[in-house]
Amino acid sequence: MKLAVVGGGSTYTPELIDGFARLRDTLPVTELVLIDPAAERLELIGALARRIFARQDHPARVTTTADLDAGVDGADAVLLHLRVGGAAARLQDDTCVF
Repeated sequence: MKLAVVGGGSTYTPELIDGFARLRDTLPVTELVLIDPAAERLELIGALARRIFARQDHPARVTTTADLDAGVDGADAVLLHLRVGGAAARLQDDTCVF
């Protein structure tokens, strides 16, 4: 199963990857594509994802790209893992009083 994660450079992504690794019998991911326009973060998180999979003997291949169309091409599932507005929007969301 090819799984694409839009917003894959997020600092929350390693926790997601750990879940995929632990659930490999339930969710048979063969290729994981992390998609994010932030190249530096994306490469860092991609390398960490590879180490998480390797440590848990997960056979999936991890790739990274900033190209949304290429990343989702042929994917069996696409996860949207992003917050519109980034950290500023999170601050607003987390401190807003209703």
